[in-house]
Amino acid sequence: MNYGEVERQTFKTFLVFSALSLAGVLTFFNISSNLYRVSNIHYLQNIELNSSSLEKLKGTSIWLIDDTYFDQFYDDNPSVESVFITKKFPNTLTIDIEISEKLAYIEDNRQSPPKTYILHKNMYSLETQGDHDVLFIKITNGPIVSGFHEELVTLVMTLKKYSLNMSNIEIVYDGQEMVVSHFNSKFYFLVVRTTALKSL
Repeated sequence: MNYGEVERQTFKTFLVFSALSLAGVLTFFNISSNLYRVSNIHYLQNIELNSSSLEKLKGTSIWLIDDTYFDQFYDDNPSVESVFITKKFPNTLTIDIEISEKLAYIEDNRQSPPKTYILHKNMYSLETQGDHDVLFIKITNGPIVSGFHEELVTLVMTLKKYSLNMSNIEIVYDGQEMVVSHFNSKFYFLVVRTTALKSL
């Protein structure tokens, strides 16, 4: 390698180093700059949701915010299935919140008074009273096998693929057998210990 080639190689190295250094400096200033700190947050104002963790994002560098910043929000709101964020530079954050679908209203008669709750698609259950426009499940006896709620979610999601009104379907479970009623039609399923549903 002659002297000219050494100079060219050194110059190229200098250019690469300078570009990386400049990118690093610009990134640092953008992250630390007050201009790029979140000051406006737009999201669904839902009285049933705890939004305190979202408000705490104000003042955070918009460059740093990612999915990990919403762990506390998920913990505070188990009915939330997913969160989608859109960054509008320099300082606005738009948050789209997807609530987990309500799939079934469950009445557990193994205790007195019966325990009633809503089962969501993400497996979250919330104790509630009254009628709901979803599939109705009555538990008359036990035991509840491991994975029972997962099987219910799978069953309901399968039924929803058809043009059925879920509120017209009732399921009665007695610890061994599951009877699915739709108007005058009835379907019988045996619940085995592996939680799989086997048609009789």
